[in-house]
Order: sequence, then C-alpha cells, then structure tokens
Amino acid sequence: MNVTKNQIDDLNATIKIQLDKDDYATRVSDALKDYQKRAVIDGFRKGKTPFGIIKKMYGKAVLIEEINKLIGESLSNYIQENDLNILGEPLPSETEQKELNLDEESFEFVYDIALSPAMNVKLSKREKVPYYIIKVDDEMIDKQIESICKSNGELTPVDTIEGSEYVKGELIELGEDGKPKEGGIHVEDASLSVEHMKDEEQVKIFTGKQAGNEVIFNPSKAYPNKTDYAALLQVSKEEAEHVTSDFCFIISEIKRYVEAEVNQALFDKVYGEGNVKSVEEFRARVKEDLAKQFKAHSEYRLTVDARDKMLKKNEDVVLPETFLKRWMLATNKELTQEAVDKDFDSYRDEFKWQLIKGDMIKENSIKVEDEDMKAVGREVAAAQLQQYGLYGLSDEQLDGFAVRLLENEKQRASLYDRALENKIFSVIKEGVKLEEQEISMDDFGKLFEK
Repeated sequence: MNVTKNQIDDLNATIKIQLDKDDYATRVSDALKDYQKRAVIDGFRKGKTPFGIIKKMYGKAVLIEEINKLIGESLSNYIQENDLNILGEPLPSETEQKELNLDEESFEFVYDIALSPAMNVKLSKREKVPYYIIKVDDEMIDKQIESICKSNGELTPVDTIEGSEYVKGELIELGEDGKPKEGGIHVEDASLSVEHMKDEEQVKIFTGKQAGNEVIFNPSKAYPNKTDYAALLQVSKEEAEHVTSDFCFIISEIKRYVEAEVNQALFDKVYGEGNVKSVEEFRARVKEDLAKQFKAHSEYRLTVDARDKMLKKNEDVVLPETFLKRWMLATNKELTQEAVDKDFDSYRDEFKWQLIKGDMIKENSIKVEDEDMKAVGREVAAAQLQQYGLYGLSDEQLDGFAVRLLENEKQRASLYDRALENKIFSVIKEGVKLEEQEISMDDFGKLFEK
C-alpha cells in the first residue's frame, strides 16, 4: 500500500491510496471463509459449501466491502499519524478518481481533503467586551414575591362559592325528565373547579351555593375540553363525546386556593426556619435570588458578545468554502445547493467558531473534569426547581439532582458540552477587559432584537 498527499493550496489537498493484491487478499479470503462457515445453500450442509462456490457468489461484494474498510482505516491512520487538522471528512475526488475495474488486482483511490486554517485566539486586555448587569428594581421584587405567594398558597375550606373554588360532591346524570337517569353516570366522589369553567352561565349556577346544596348544570357546556370533561365524569374521552345531559351535583365540600401571606411562616417555608426574620430580609433575599437568575442572562449575553468578538478577530480568515459546501450536501441529503448558497454566511461563522474553540482548547490546555460537569448539573437543577417555586437551595441539596443528571448518558454529554463552553468563555473573560454596564430588563431584551 502506498499513501501520498498532494498539497493543492494552503487549504486544499488530495490523499492518494494505491492498493495492491497483497494489501487486501488475506482480508478478502478470511471474510469469504467466514461466509463459508455460516452459509446455508441448497444442496449443501451448513458450513460445507465448497469455497469456489462461495467465492463465485460473494467474491466481488466481499472485495468491495473489505476494500472500503481498508480505505477508511488507511485514511484515518494517515490523517492521525501526520497530524492533519482537517475540516469535515475526506470526499472522493471528482476530478482525479478513476473508474474502478474489479477484475484488476491493483486499485487507486483519490480523496479531497480540506485543511483547517489557523485561527487568531490570542487575547489582550486592550480588547473590550461588554458585560451587562440587569438592574433588580422594586417592581421586579414585588412581582417575584407575588409569584412566591401564589406558588406557596393552599386550599382552604370556605362556606360559599364565589367563582374560583374547588368543589367536591356527588355527581348524578339526569334524564330528560330531570330525574336521575337509569343506568346513567354516577360519581360519588366527584370534584370540579368552578374557576376553570368556560361557560359563564354555568359559573353563575354555582355562585353563592354552599355545602349541602344541589346544583343542576350541564358539564359538557361548562367544560368543552373533552379531556377535562371525561376526567370529571370519570369515563373515557370517547364515552364523554356522547354525553350531553344535565347533571345534579350535590355539594359536600368547598375549598378556595388562598395565596400565602408575607409572614414568618412563608419566610420559613421558602428559606428554611429562622434564616429570614423580617420583610426587609425577605425582600433582600428575593433580590439576591433574582440577581442570581439574571446573572445567568448576563453570562449568556456575554457568550454572544464574546463569540462575535472572536469572529471579528478572524473575519479575514479564509475557509475552503467550495469543499465545505460540497461536504455539507454529501452529508445532509435534505440540503439543497440553493439552500447552502443562501445560508452559507451563517454556516461560515459556525465553522469558524468551531475552529476557534478547537484552537482555544489546544492553546490553553482546556480539560473538563467530573466536578465541572457536576457544577453545571447543579445550575441546571436549580433553574428547573425555581420553576416550581423552590429557591435558595444549597449546593449539597442540589448535588443529588446533579448526580442523577450525570447518570443519563445523553444528559451527561450535554453537561460536558456546556462545561467545555463555560471553560472556553472563562478564558475569554480572563483575557479581555469586561466593560460592566448596568441595564434595565427592557433594554436588555432589546439587545437581542438587533
């Protein structure tokens, strides 16, 4: 076997692989012998088919298969051994590849490769990148406290329905005569939400009623969503489709969701017993939590601006675009030449960004450790839990969630990528001058409209 590289220009080259019979003959013979052991052919016992018949039946297919394997291994080994930093993957040459004749004993394969240009990843404190700090104002704190009160409320028994209550009782289907329907639907422990009724007339029927009262209403009008309707009747969605009767609801219990009050009980529930002892301290902690949430927004915006900064530093770097367009079409059958040409500006930036990251990793010997992924896992878990009103959890409390994320192979790969990017951006943050700017949430949002 002979493997050679022909340098066309700084960004393009070809790799030529010449195979002689000695390079592939043993592999083909071994593969055919394996076929012989497994072959089941009429007139012969399994594994007893003569080798000549096997070779005649499968010889060319096995030859192609083994040559393809050998070519793949040879390309990979050559690129690795010669430390070639390539873009994409090798593609069969459109101009130099000769038509193969399988009846010959020697073969020649020519592949086009694209070489990665060197990127400028040197950083200087003379370079400036904006860092936006979102201002936490009183209005934000008030809204957050309102949200906390809503998420920490509870159902409280009340005497009278006003329109937003949860009601329990007995549900009985009625016939056209207004009496219980024989064989009709009867739910002894039914429950419904007056607040979620979609028909105002049905809401009015319940308004003012108390425990022990009987209410005649039409649930199919009250709950036009058949999933909700079926859940109330405790029947399948298909069965509910055909039920349009009036029902009698005998009220046994009325509860109203009451938001939590801003008091010591709420402070203890949200931040642990005794950790917050006054409204002022509570507002301060809420402000601190909001600042932490907004820091994640600030960090994300920094990644956008830092990426733009690095791309700007490398705007004059030329890529092997003809090859890249061809490679994109070869590896994604859904893409068209028109689509690639139209959107290549964004593709170009992404190719450059990947090269920049790769060079930064090498330049700064960046590595991701398990603790780095665990830290990202804690951040992900904290963000998810805050959606359910859980704030101020310690790293120790979040560790369990992070460990479970790392046990999932897909999640672990995602955490690795995030941790790697975090380290790359940390290098950028350390290497340039961050210009801190306080900004309102409204103006921060406008940054993404540009």
